[in-house]
Amino acid sequence: RQPDPRGPGLEGQDTAASHWHRHVRSEDRMKLGRLACLGAALLAAASGNPILVARPPQVARAGGGGGGGGARDAGLNLPPTQGTTRDGAFFPGVYDYAYEPEQVKHILGDSGFSALRLAVNIETASNASALQRHKAFIDALGGRGILCMFDNSAPSGTTWPRTGRVTGKVNEVAQAWRNIHAVFGSYGDAVMYELFNEPWGYQGDAGAYFNDMMSIVQLAQLPVDRCILAGLYGAADVQSVARTGWQGYLAYHAYSFWLPEGQRTRERFSQKIQQDLAGLSSRIYITEFGVGLDNLAYDTDEDDLRHDVVRHANRHTAVDDWLNERPTSGPDLKSICSLYPDNTWCAKYARSPAFFQEPNVGADVTAHTGGGNGANAVPSASHESETMAFLGGLRDALGVFKKQKRSIRGLYHWHGWHNGDSWDFWDAANTQSSRMIQMIMTDLRQTDARADDGDPFLSDDFVNDDQQVHMVVVQQLSLKPAGACPSECAASGCQPGNPAQIGGKLLTGSFCTHTCSVPYDGMRYCGAGASYQGHGAVQCGTCANPAVCSGLPCWPTEIHGNVTGLVHTAGPILAQTRTLRVRRVPAAAAT
Repeated sequence: RQPDPRGPGLEGQDTAASHWHRHVRSEDRMKLGRLACLGAALLAAASGNPILVARPPQVARAGGGGGGGGARDAGLNLPPTQGTTRDGAFFPGVYDYAYEPEQVKHILGDSGFSALRLAVNIETASNASALQRHKAFIDALGGRGILCMFDNSAPSGTTWPRTGRVTGKVNEVAQAWRNIHAVFGSYGDAVMYELFNEPWGYQGDAGAYFNDMMSIVQLAQLPVDRCILAGLYGAADVQSVARTGWQGYLAYHAYSFWLPEGQRTRERFSQKIQQDLAGLSSRIYITEFGVGLDNLAYDTDEDDLRHDVVRHANRHTAVDDWLNERPTSGPDLKSICSLYPDNTWCAKYARSPAFFQEPNVGADVTAHTGGGNGANAVPSASHESETMAFLGGLRDALGVFKKQKRSIRGLYHWHGWHNGDSWDFWDAANTQSSRMIQMIMTDLRQTDARADDGDPFLSDDFVNDDQQVHMVVVQQLSLKPAGACPSECAASGCQPGNPAQIGGKLLTGSFCTHTCSVPYDGMRYCGAGASYQGHGAVQCGTCANPAVCSGLPCWPTEIHGNVTGLVHTAGPILAQTRTLRVRRVPAAAAT
């Protein structure tokens, strides 16, 4: 008989502490003054760890850092393919990363991502083969990304208990970072080091945290200008870390549950992010952000009309450039501008007589999914949902920083493992939200200088091919699993596996997309590995949409034949779903 996949329960444990990116409440944060110098002697006596001299390291930030030349990371977290994405990185032992570098290159690259954030723990950093595999992933996406040290539990096969701090194991962590730097030292600031993920164990003691991190930097001989310190608690309080005197880069995490229910509006999310990062945004990497992505009905492309960018999403044609300078049909721009008068394009050009004399100028500004011109579409109720409120608020806040010429250094979505949970960037149920994330990433990749390029939206036609697939469309081209989804995989007969076990998996909607175990008291459990195998277990991979290939979606490198509503030619998947960003003016104003 196989071990019961339900395993020992977690009753009575402090779930607020065990949920590694959950339940940090802003009202509980303790804002500290300058503690680094005041507490140095006490910290030295208490911890036994070496203390650096009083002056914190100075970091050169002349337009560079985190990628050089002011480049911004449009990043994706690739967590270990073990357990659940919430808990999988906290199991002890060398991480299991099932992804293939060639997949990472094409799927993530074609989706608009330019950098990876990968987890390491002490065991993984002590394994030469594991580090080389991480190196292959980073290389596949152009040699850019962040490596982050995660805490893990001491007992094997479980994610708890953990301390959320490195006190008492500074030497071990420093050796792990020394190993990492031996492999990635030559990458320069294209690969950054996030010294410790979500240091919740320090609570509000910024001085002790700063001391431990500086000890690691010193012992591992890390270049200070490549180091990132996470904010306190769940990486939510960067201000307290900055007040210690740290002048380097900071990691901030943004999640929808950072605000209490009843306050989760677009405006409040934007305000909170701006307040949390006030005065620090140009030093910030948002190394995790997330919200439940599933079942958003709103056409997220319409959100662009609230901003200063007009896009054409190539949903119906495959092109190498803008082939229709004078399209024969398109949205009624006058109606669009009446709906969105604050759009910069509309505010500047809608009063021009030439604007209305040329009805086709700016055709296909909005990428509508249902046909028609889309100009008079009324946002559905889901537009005000938590998902759109969070993503919209994040986008608005980043736009404010950009206008201040203090853009963040990078943005990393949580997460890119195609495991079918509601945070999975690739799952078919999440495509509208994933599309919104693509637009936020595209905004970030544009440099701050564009607003002052002498053409402040827009004196000339300008077309920029974003060179990325459109997430809504690509689902129509993705490979579907062969065979039907077994009825045994439905939630009525198969419940989520135990997240405290390395093989436990969550359901995707109302189905398991992994393996449903043999029945226990009439109920199966979703998971992977030995505890979920055995005679009578049911394979549920055919329930995934799109199909899963080594932890990522199965995307063909080429599409052949006719695809309804898209293209009628063979060619790379990128060419058939790419997005064009368009800047347009009335014909009378163009040269």
